Amino acid sequence: MVSDLIDIARGRSQPTFSVPAVELKKPAAAPMTRHRGAYYIRLMVVDKPGVIADVAAALRDEEVSLESMLQRARSPGEPVPVVLTTHETEEAAMRRALDRIAALGSVVEAAHVIRIESL
Repeated sequence: MVSDLIDIARGRSQPTFSVPAVELKKPAAAPMTRHRGAYYIRLMVVDKPGVIADVAAALRDEEVSLESMLQRARSPGEPVPVVLTTHETEEAAMRRALDRIAALGSVVEAAHVIRIESL
């Protein structure tokens, strides 16, 4: 670092990466569908037998692996929140799984989804 400061003081400079900034090429942005990460999903579903199995099947069919699941009990037949977290997966697979889940008759509102970014 000291040598860099001395070079600057003497008026010597090297372009970053040995290439002038105007000649650097902008890299192509990767589509969001290729993003990999974990997800938090909150669903409101009718509390009846088989609903969790249907949700899990939609995730399984798109190769989305569950890390955890939480469901609080209510009166049978009433909507109940189900909270899921997934292991890392591709965004495209997660979107396909969410489309399958939305098509289930037991899901009463759109899923709330948050990407979980790891540091």
